[in-house]
Amino acid sequence: MNKENEKKIQDMLYDKSNEEVLKEIDNIEDSEFLYVYAFNYNWNNGFDIPAKIISKKSCDLSTALMIFYKADGIRYLMEKNNGEKNSDYWLKFIKSLYEEIISHKFQQTMIKFEPPLSKVQLYKLKKILNINENIFIQKFGVQDLDIFL
Repeated sequence: MNKENEKKIQDMLYDKSNEEVLKEIDNIEDSEFLYVYAFNYNWNNGFDIPAKIISKKSCDLSTALMIFYKADGIRYLMEKNNGEKNSDYWLKFIKSLYEEIISHKFQQTMIKFEPPLSKVQLYKLKKILNINENIFIQKFGVQDLDIFL
């Protein structure tokens, strides 16, 4: 990630409104840029921007999985059958993203993703996930873009 893109991401994160960011994301096709932006995203700003990112063709599997976990996807994986306890908007977002990941909508790239799970969480998930869901506990890529801005 070059310094120019890092600066642009910082501007989007800290100096622009959600509406401005949504418009800018329309023009971004760089999967690395999308990953770093999503990695630094403030979830207090809602689901609109992450939803826009995952709707882009250039959103890769590592970015989608990282967004899934940052949106508390582990809770969905652990409690899929207890959805009525969760916020409707969160449940709609996370379930849709889950389905897109399972259906292989996202391409695997060199961007590194390692599930942010403790050994206990990993053990519990291995016991309840089916073979199609193992994608949620796999590691991908080699290019580490976990850059804090």
